[in-house]
Amino acid sequence: MDAKVCVSLLIDKLQDFLPGQAATSNPLFKKQVQTTVNDLRSFKQFLQDAEDREASSGCWSMNAQTVARVLKAIYSADDATDTLLIRNELQQIRFRRRHNQTSPFMFSFTSLCSHILFIHEMKKSMNEVRRLLKKKEKAVTWDNATTSTLLSFENDLEYGWRWLFLEETNYFVGPEQKMNELFIRLKSQEFPKVIAVVGEGGLGKTTLATILYNRVDVRRNFTHRAWVQVPSLFDARYVLADIVKQINQVELVVESTLSEDELMVRIGELLNGGRCLIVLEGVGVESSQILATLLNSSQFDARIIITTRVVLNLPYQATYLTLRLGRLNEEESWKLFLNKVRMAEAEVMNNSQLITLKKQILKICDGLPSAIVLLSGLLSTKQPHYDDWYRAIVRASNNKGDILALSYHDLPSEIKPCFLYMGIFPRKAEIPVRRLIHLWVAEGFVMPSDPEKTNHEDVAERCFKELVIRNMIQVRRKSDGSPKTCYMPGFLYDYFSSKAEAVGFFHTSCASTNKQSELAAVRRLVATHSGTINNFPSSFLQNLRSFVAFNTQIHAAGDVGMFLNKIISNRGFGLLYMLDLEGLYKPMLSDDVLQKLIHLKYLGLRSTFIDSLPEAVQSLPCLETLDVKYTNISNVINIDKAEKLRHLYLFENSSDKVRLDLRSITSLRTLCGLNIESLSELTELQKLTRLRKLKLIGPGNMIGSKEMSEYIFKLTKLQFLKLRCKDNSCISLDLSLKEHEYLRDLYLDGLLSQERFDNLFPPYLRKLTLLSSGINVNDQLLVLGQLPHLNILRLFCDSYFGKQLIFPSEAFPNLLILKLRSLPNLEEWIVEKGAMKYLNRLEIRDCKHLMKPPQGLVNLKFLKEPVITNMIMGFGEAVEDILRGRNVSLLIFVSANDKVK
Repeated sequence: MDAKVCVSLLIDKLQDFLPGQAATSNPLFKKQVQTTVNDLRSFKQFLQDAEDREASSGCWSMNAQTVARVLKAIYSADDATDTLLIRNELQQIRFRRRHNQTSPFMFSFTSLCSHILFIHEMKKSMNEVRRLLKKKEKAVTWDNATTSTLLSFENDLEYGWRWLFLEETNYFVGPEQKMNELFIRLKSQEFPKVIAVVGEGGLGKTTLATILYNRVDVRRNFTHRAWVQVPSLFDARYVLADIVKQINQVELVVESTLSEDELMVRIGELLNGGRCLIVLEGVGVESSQILATLLNSSQFDARIIITTRVVLNLPYQATYLTLRLGRLNEEESWKLFLNKVRMAEAEVMNNSQLITLKKQILKICDGLPSAIVLLSGLLSTKQPHYDDWYRAIVRASNNKGDILALSYHDLPSEIKPCFLYMGIFPRKAEIPVRRLIHLWVAEGFVMPSDPEKTNHEDVAERCFKELVIRNMIQVRRKSDGSPKTCYMPGFLYDYFSSKAEAVGFFHTSCASTNKQSELAAVRRLVATHSGTINNFPSSFLQNLRSFVAFNTQIHAAGDVGMFLNKIISNRGFGLLYMLDLEGLYKPMLSDDVLQKLIHLKYLGLRSTFIDSLPEAVQSLPCLETLDVKYTNISNVINIDKAEKLRHLYLFENSSDKVRLDLRSITSLRTLCGLNIESLSELTELQKLTRLRKLKLIGPGNMIGSKEMSEYIFKLTKLQFLKLRCKDNSCISLDLSLKEHEYLRDLYLDGLLSQERFDNLFPPYLRKLTLLSSGINVNDQLLVLGQLPHLNILRLFCDSYFGKQLIFPSEAFPNLLILKLRSLPNLEEWIVEKGAMKYLNRLEIRDCKHLMKPPQGLVNLKFLKEPVITNMIMGFGEAVEDILRGRNVSLLIFVSANDKVK
């Protein structure tokens, strides 16, 4: 779990006490702190030994009861330490405010009382630690095996981007004839109302459904699609609301106020006679009633795919087809293994030593796709040498084929709590990668070895990448291939989430009353159902560190206010590090409560649509991340005392109400959505020299000003830059980014300087988006074609005014994605042989004067799925003729509104 991480952080906190006044003036306190540090160091070694045993054997070295005792002991010690820290901080605040009314004696007496309570609590915790240490066994290694180390992604520029384009989990090996039959039925107007994909866990039901859902042949036949993960505690309204939001995301707020019947009507209105494909994942006996609800509706025409582990009695209205999945044969198993280990068959077959392990691999996995995927992911992190693979396979054999446990034990120490933390989210809930990275950091799971060279977010991203490579999380990607959301696969969630909750790593709001009575305290809590968060007594919540809400129903907002009051009710303050309310509609937050959460590091209010931000937020001393994107905040925000603030996400439509006092928040790394209105604001902005991600919006005279260009020039550590003009004025961007060696993602909205065009683009740029650039000459675009690392190019809305576009041979050597939209004068496009040789995705939209497909299109050997939208009649068919006979699926849309969601 996170015991070792928590011990390391706790040692650091306690060591900070030793040189302080409290330790020098109170020998008893100093002795207790030093004794505790020594005990914790021994305990840390105990945990490392246990981890080494698990890595060696692939088995659990401690039972659930022992793990629970370990976590409880460490959490209790950490609670006592943080309680003392907060009491000291609050006492100092009160003393500063009322120094004329508070005597030094009273101040010292209060401190002494706090120290006595700390010593008492710490002794109890350390007594339990010593009892556990007595059970310590000498670590037994297996062929010198130790815990894995985190994969290194530095010093490998190409691999750092290539990992984004690794094959996702929608690679299916199985009965080809049944797959083809389903494709035919899905395209037919007469195919069954319901297709049920049935099989035990880990057989690939979701993978198969994903292929059906995303196949071009299917997308052409449905105007809308929706994929819903059916919750374990079934709620028909939740399913319908999810469908509404996926059909039209503008409905994000409206759905919160509608009843079940009204939602059905709303779905029909949104579809407007169109056909809809709905996937219901994880349907059980108790939730099969949603099928009757959807099939009974006369409001719309829906076709439904369900995945289930049991054969259901479907409603009589349903004409349905059942596909039963079974285990793979040896040939299919080996094919899947090679795909997931990311090695060509020849690479393995030509290695005489590795191929000898094939029989053992197939025996261990026994045809179960989930086992194959995990074992191949584990082996993909090892060198393709016999000894490394053999050790892993022997561990799997000794563990009786428990690949799930082995996959966890083989993880590097810093990744284990990150992985388990994903179990706090609802099953198959898609978590924004941006959100997950910040939560890991706020929890303290990741620590850079050298903070001067690497920050916390960099380490968290490395952990995320390794989990992807190990096939332990699944990723949904943006259209540019970068990760958007992720989730723990269902078979892993079912195994690990219950274990993590059982030992107290986190708790859910739907825990039973009997279960709650066994808890000493709750450290992490996730709320998924209305009203249940207030079932916990305040004594259980006083040491809560993180709260994550997933209930989007409107009446849950008041529950949050009551819940936060419970956290502080016993002691007058809370230990909360993280308050993540993303997606909860207008939660009630008060200044009185927030100002008592002085250790709060993360406050997530994205998509809450709150109308105002409590003033207390502006002065939280430990706040590192504040996310108020997609809110209706109208009051002026003066962020002045949050000195540790590192990441600030604003809503562009309301960010003109934000005022930053940059005298104190100079540690910002991320600033997104800030509206710059005046030169004085820009002058203040220049104090932010550590920015890595910057998104600015403002009038043309500010975004295109000389002062702006000079400021951007000084931000040499930038990794992402977006400049956008909000008044559609014709601005000139006179930038020079040639020296920005870390800049990877660039978004520019405005005319580009013709004279300095050659110096505009950084050498290691990977993604470029241009709007209103006013480029007239093809030769200028060739400057982009010479960028050796450019993977994604998006030329939008008047970025190019030329009539002819020529990509010569060897231009754009590593381009993977190209999007052309609204280029008003483009008449001819020539792609010479050798240009864009690795292009994978192509989109052409609203180029009304481009009469025929680009010459040389046939040379793009890796092109998979061209998308043609709003082009002249016959353009898409001409592209189809050129690519006929190749394994390419073409999407043609008459208008942008026809594009499948």
